[in-house]
This record gives sequence, structure tokens and C-alpha cells, in this order.
Amino acid sequence: MSKNNSDELFLFEQSNHSVEIFYFFDPFSNECIAMEPIVNKLLIEYRGHVTIKKILAPSLSVLTKCQAQSTSSEDNVALAYKAAEIQGRSKARAFIRYIFNRINPSNTICSKEMIDDCARLSGIDLSTFHEDLHSPTLDAMLKYDLAVFREMDIESLPSMVFFSGDEHTEGVKIEGAYPYHIYTYIINELIDVEIEKKQLPSIIDYIRAHELVSFEELKTIFEWRAGLLLNELKKLRLQRLIEEINVDSQSYYQIKSPVKSIKTKS
Repeated sequence: MSKNNSDELFLFEQSNHSVEIFYFFDPFSNECIAMEPIVNKLLIEYRGHVTIKKILAPSLSVLTKCQAQSTSSEDNVALAYKAAEIQGRSKARAFIRYIFNRINPSNTICSKEMIDDCARLSGIDLSTFHEDLHSPTLDAMLKYDLAVFREMDIESLPSMVFFSGDEHTEGVKIEGAYPYHIYTYIINELIDVEIEKKQLPSIIDYIRAHELVSFEELKTIFEWRAGLLLNELKKLRLQRLIEEINVDSQSYYQIKSPVKSIKTKS
């Protein structure tokens, strides 16, 4: 697995039994950021049975937040995310994760340099990316997202809407954040066949793929007892494979690297 690429965790395998999920999020919402491990775990364990379209909610309140955090189209997260989507869903997913890592936990305001850094790490072609940021295509894409947002009657974030392959079956909407098993229950009900879940990666591979990972995220992904997880993370730290960062009484972990460390404010 490459150091800065999580694609191998989410490789799509074709299945005759699948569920499509529309996931609406606010990049500046702590509750939405806390949903990241649930989204990642669904993509890993139900690979081949689940596709997730992550949509930055085009509501006025969310777009106003993005505008307030920017000085131009060059550092507007909403526009940047749509420009990233033009180069592929997996690159857009990686891009927004890198953005999450930088605006949380240090509550950093976005900058053009940050946007470019996240795009570069995601494998996005920067020249094309900058052209797309000023393209009228983005307006059309945002209008389409708004139409979907309204059609699905989204009232709060985060929200997920689940669809089976049966065109006669209505979607199932879940607004708010819930434990992981709630989402897996819905998937299994919609697919209505027994699914063998895919194996989770090792802890070190998960941290490597996601750059900066909180202790709470690792608990959600691996569902280990806190003491057992702490012991495993301590082993990795003693082996000098990862390093721990403490911010506002929360622990975060990243691959040990003097060059690629994420800078945070305590």
C-alpha cells in the first residue's frame, strides 16, 4: 500500500447485490467529522456491496460557512471539493479527508496553500484542478447537488440515504449520527442476502492510509477495548512507526516522519 493512498482499502468489486448511499456532510461540523470512520468502515467491510457518494451539502448554511472560511474560489472548500470530484470519486474522497485532517483538530482556516497541498497529496492534477475551479461546470454540479439535496428532503447533517437496486423500493433516510451497527442493519435489510464482510486492514495500514487518525476513530474502526487498543498503539510508538499528538485532551496518531507530520495547535 502506498504511503499516501487509501485506494487499496476501497477497491470496488462488482456484486449483483449492492446498495448505493448518498451521504450529505458539512466539512466544518464536528459531528460530520466524527462520521468519517463509519463511512470508511462501511466502504472497507462492504466493499463490492456498497457505493457511497459523498456530497458536500449545498445548503445555504453550509455554503455560507465555506465562503466565510475562504477569500476566493481558490480556497473555498465547497468549490475545491467539486473540482476534485471531476478527477474521480476516490481522489475527491482522499482530498476531503486531507482537508478534515487540517481543519480538525486545530480549527485552522483554509488557505490556498492548504487546498493545493491536499489536492497534491490526493493525486489530483493541479493544473487541471485550478482550471476547473473557475469553470462554469462547477456551478452546474452544485445546482445538481442542490436538486438532489432538495429531492431527498435533507433537513439535518450528517444524513445518509440508502437505495437498493430495486427501482420500486423507496430509499431509507437516516439523519444524524448513529452507531455503526445501525447502518449495517439497513444495508443487510436492503440487500436481503448473507454478506461476508471484508477483513479490516492492520492498524498501522489504516493510519498510513488516512494520515492523521484520532483514538476515537480507531475505536470505531476496530472495536477493540480501550486498554487493548492503547497497548497496541504503545507498541507501534515504541517501534517508532507512529507518533502521538495530543490536542484538547484528544489523542491523534500519524506515521512517524519528520517531513510529513501534521502541524497542530494545542
